[in-house]
Amino acid sequence: MDRFAAFPVFPELTTERLVLRGVTVADADWYLRHFSRPEIVLGQGYPPPADRAAAEAELRTFVLDLFGARNGFRWGIATRDDPSLIGSAGLYKWVDAPLRQAELGYDLEPAAWGRGFMREALEAILDFAFGPMRLERVEAFVLTSNERSQRVLDRLGFRRVALLPDHGEDEHGALRDEWLFGLSHDDWSAPVAPAAPATAEAPAE
Repeated sequence: MDRFAAFPVFPELTTERLVLRGVTVADADWYLRHFSRPEIVLGQGYPPPADRAAAEAELRTFVLDLFGARNGFRWGIATRDDPSLIGSAGLYKWVDAPLRQAELGYDLEPAAWGRGFMREALEAILDFAFGPMRLERVEAFVLTSNERSQRVLDRLGFRRVALLPDHGEDEHGALRDEWLFGLSHDDWSAPVAPAAPATAEAPAE
């Protein structure tokens, strides 16, 4: 696949309640505020940006440059009735061999937990992954302490492939155990069960 030809502009996704759009430099203040929330920091295992300049630098590296090189996509999540971002989610480390696959990452502000937003967003992203991106597999690495995020993936049909000791770092740089989750193209179908209750959503990276 010629990724630049296939995706000449950033693809916006919509669901019943959400708009998944591109994140821009204008969102740097949101990025700083969002990724400094203790719940987001704890769930992802990354320290918060030091200041706005650091937030903008991270945004460029992990969001803008990601799509600029066509190595993945990171969407900002907003509701249809409010353009303010409430989280982000995306696919990165996109490779074509030995399998066409990418890693999934996501985060949602605590005030939006418990409403099924993350599951709704990830269903759209997985449809995109196994559709236009033509992926064969999507993986996710989640700290064992982030049980809410694990439940999101369980409900989406991901399989717990392996428990990886001392595989990921926490927000202090200490090695922690992580679960490796995997979902194949052949196994994917949008779940039809009701959205999970309040404990089902949490940030993960």
